[in-house]
Amino acid sequence: MKLEKISDYAVIVIALSALFVSIWQVRLGHQHNKLSVKPYLDHHIVQTDSMMVVSFSNNGFGPAIIKEISFFSNGQKFDTLEEYLKSSGEIKNRKGSYNYGEGTIVASNSDNLVVKLVGTQLREVEVRIRYIDIYEEEGQFNFSF
Repeated sequence: MKLEKISDYAVIVIALSALFVSIWQVRLGHQHNKLSVKPYLDHHIVQTDSMMVVSFSNNGFGPAIIKEISFFSNGQKFDTLEEYLKSSGEIKNRKGSYNYGEGTIVASNSDNLVVKLVGTQLREVEVRIRYIDIYEEEGQFNFSF
């Protein structure tokens, strides 16, 4: 009888251990899946003799879905690049730009123009991009030009 009780307990311990290992593997798989589609944003400033080009890219494996993009200069917040360019007088120096709105998808391995300006001096503008990934986890990416 004693041997039967020990064997019953052993079966319960083995079953619980198998359940624990299964749950652990599912969690690891879920974490791996999240990391495999995580966006990784980076910025680029290219300066030539007369032009400055500001862009950002997604070097991660999954898309970044923009929730908000804001521009800050001299303590003032601008909701669009257009607002900043008009307020600062830089609108006359613009040779190209793109305004990103809420819901814009920044695909993996994409290069995205922010602005192309005449002149190579830095403008001391901070760009803040709030985004979500496909798992709806929020991220923020900041850079200055």
